[in-house]
Amino acid sequence: MDDAIHSDTARLARLITRQGQKRPLAPIWAAQAGIGPGMVVLDIGAGIGALTLHYATMIGPDGLVFALEPDDQSRTHLLAAAKQAGLPVLGLPYPAAALDQLARAPDRVMLTDTLHHADDPAMMLTAIRRVMPAPSRLFIAEYDPTGPGLLGAKMPQRMAPARVLALLDQTGFRPGTMQAAPDEHYCLTATCA
Repeated sequence: MDDAIHSDTARLARLITRQGQKRPLAPIWAAQAGIGPGMVVLDIGAGIGALTLHYATMIGPDGLVFALEPDDQSRTHLLAAAKQAGLPVLGLPYPAAALDQLARAPDRVMLTDTLHHADDPAMMLTAIRRVMPAPSRLFIAEYDPTGPGLLGAKMPQRMAPARVLALLDQTGFRPGTMQAAPDEHYCLTATCA
């Protein structure tokens, strides 16, 4: 039992360190997504909250962040940090069915470094599209397969921008401008077509 607790603690420490390195991206991505006070944000693949907590700070007490995270340990850590800081964050387990349980429709959906992990990216985007009202916006950031491969996802896991654009078209989204982003990323916003 002690070995399992030590292993879980060490794993969480590694996640905190690794995902904490993304913290400087939070204000950049929040600005590009247009996150503001009072909004409802859906953060898919929230991890330990390195980005989520920044979004919650930006939306303030009248907003809400739904943090969708499959890993129980990461989600527990995130929710404890949000509670301690008094931030409006509600944690959800990962299955796409959790999206249908949202109490409020999102104004912004943040899908950062997550799409390449999906077993079925089209199914994930279809589930997101189903809960997004027409004026809301989807923000996607992925690791660029033309980058040097020094940071982030391994090269075989990276999704080419053309593939993301095709998936968006297939699932009923209208992509906006795509641009290069820090740490070997590219990002884009999309709206419901």
